[in-house]
Amino acid sequence: MVYQEDFEVEQFMDKYETSITNNMAETCCESISINQVFELIQNDLEKSKLVSQLLDTKLTYGHIKGSPELKQSIKQLYETELTSDDIIITNGAIGANFLTLYSIVNPGDKVICVDPTYQQLPSVSKLFSENTVLSWKLKYENNYKLNIDELESFMSQNPKLLIINNPNNPTGAVIDDTQLKKVVEICKKHNVIILCDEVYRPLYTRGIDTPKSIVSYDYDNVISTSSMSKAFSMAGLRLGWIVTKNKEIMKQITSKRDYNMISISMIDDLLAAFALKHYKSILNRNDKLCEKNLKIISDYVENHKYLDFMKPLGGSVCFIKVASKFDTFNLCTTLADEFKTLVVPGEVFNYPGFLRIGFGNSTNDLINGFKQLDKYFEKYE
Repeated sequence: MVYQEDFEVEQFMDKYETSITNNMAETCCESISINQVFELIQNDLEKSKLVSQLLDTKLTYGHIKGSPELKQSIKQLYETELTSDDIIITNGAIGANFLTLYSIVNPGDKVICVDPTYQQLPSVSKLFSENTVLSWKLKYENNYKLNIDELESFMSQNPKLLIINNPNNPTGAVIDDTQLKKVVEICKKHNVIILCDEVYRPLYTRGIDTPKSIVSYDYDNVISTSSMSKAFSMAGLRLGWIVTKNKEIMKQITSKRDYNMISISMIDDLLAAFALKHYKSILNRNDKLCEKNLKIISDYVENHKYLDFMKPLGGSVCFIKVASKFDTFNLCTTLADEFKTLVVPGEVFNYPGFLRIGFGNSTNDLINGFKQLDKYFEKYE
């Protein structure tokens, strides 16, 4: 194995998030309790049933690949018809991505990966491919839209895998249906596997033409990963999943999974199945929260002389461009140390000059965080 890079975004957040007051770096929609789910669905009978199940469940390994009830709940999230064999449960989306890459990427394989994106995706690919990762850059000046001609040019290098992230972290960009069809068409022509990290799906800005999941397009060599963390406000369950209709890929994943994990917690399985059964209520709550918070960010950025951004079309994060006179890594460390406010610097994505801010978390953290950011600019401009 080659040298594994430090996970810069996670290490930056871990360094500060327990010592700050205003967390503007959180990427999940504001965490929710099971009692809050009950409040959203207002069904006392379901509450009694779930409590009884929790108390009566014998804590064995349970269903190794995930319970039928959980898989049935997950099926609702996809536009295409799925079988239980098309879904396998993992320890979060981070486990889903790692297991997928562990299963299909080998030394010498070439991997195309969108850039910027969640660092795990290219870094783990480098680990297993022995450093052969091609960067497909999303450019601010092009509204972070994919350059389809560039993807076609990569095909001359015979890549095995294309990794995309939709909606994108950190930019909030969305690959729309028209672009996704073109991506699938090119990959299908060249027999390239597509892995799409869809952990922020189905959070989309109202009024846009929302794309389908990657597994809903006319191509079997595609894989979707997701979890309970971002759109469904339950990061603490540590539960994710992989979806693919490709039986050979699923066979490889299942084989590697035996070494990677045995099963997830039966309690996590039970709670996730219940929550996803009522996912529309949770998603409605989070859509409203994101819409409210994104307006606060938009109003702030539009009236700020040092800031600009491409308004995100999906997910719960945005990438704010800062005037070149400021060192954004220094800005973020100073903001955390002196102003007790956490924002992620673009440097951890190899994009200096940007700030990643989440808009699915506490509205108060966002409002108070911007007040502290103003104080920073007043002090250091």
